[in-house]
Amino acid sequence: MQQIKKGFTLFELLIVILLMGLVVFFVFSTPSVPKTRTEAITLETLPKFFRSNLQGYGELVCINKCSSCFYLNGSIKPQSFSLPLQLKIKNVYILDRSDNAQKIEYGRFKDKKVCLRLKHYKNGSISQEILELEGDKFLFIPAYFGNGKVFDSLNDAQNWWLRNMQIAPQSRGDWY
Repeated sequence: MQQIKKGFTLFELLIVILLMGLVVFFVFSTPSVPKTRTEAITLETLPKFFRSNLQGYGELVCINKCSSCFYLNGSIKPQSFSLPLQLKIKNVYILDRSDNAQKIEYGRFKDKKVCLRLKHYKNGSISQEILELEGDKFLFIPAYFGNGKVFDSLNDAQNWWLRNMQIAPQSRGDWY
């Protein structure tokens, strides 16, 4: 005489529940996509945008006339970083030890000329630079707080940089 099976074993029920759970997870879960910004990013608000969207230490490197950017944070693979504006940068300047504007050449990344390299530090500051833009405008990017400021001449941007250095606290610990 054969016995007739009238139900499922516990193992069969667990397999069915597991499969249904996986189907529900993949069908109803939404991938975590970054929220789109409704606020337009201008050259003046670019430093604030970097500070609010980048975490920890890293570098933002832009190539292809600043149309492609990558965030390097020590991981093996650089993260592609999409900017919602096209930066038209002709040159980048910093102040040397004599407080004179010095043009920077960043070199190459992925065999393309680097047009912008901004360092982002753990304390929320970024590297302070002056960007020469098309149309003979100069954008001062402050290291701490605030937005950038556009000037008509390199000399005006350089003077603003020196003025900000006098206002800033002299002790490194004052920023923390």
